[in-house]
Amino acid sequence: MKARRDRRPAGDAAPPSRWAAARRRLTAAGVRCGRTARDAARWVSRRRRVAADQFLRGACYGAGTAVTGLLVVWARTR
Repeated sequence: MKARRDRRPAGDAAPPSRWAAARRRLTAAGVRCGRTARDAARWVSRRRRVAADQFLRGACYGAGTAVTGLLVVWARTR
C-alpha cells in the first residue's frame, strides 16, 4: 500500500479541517451542558431542605412497608 503524499506546495497553509464545524458544535454543546449543570446545582441548593424532607418521608414509608410485610409473614407462619 502506498503512502499518501501531501500535494500542497511547501509554502501553502493547510486548509481548514473538515471537522472544524463539528468541533465548534461540540464546544457549544459543552458550554450548554455546563450551564445546565450549574443551573441544576443552583436548583438543588435552593431546594435542599425540601429534598431532604422528601428523602426522609420516602425512607419512613419504606421502613413502614418493610415492617408491615415482615409482620404479615410472621403472622402467616405461626
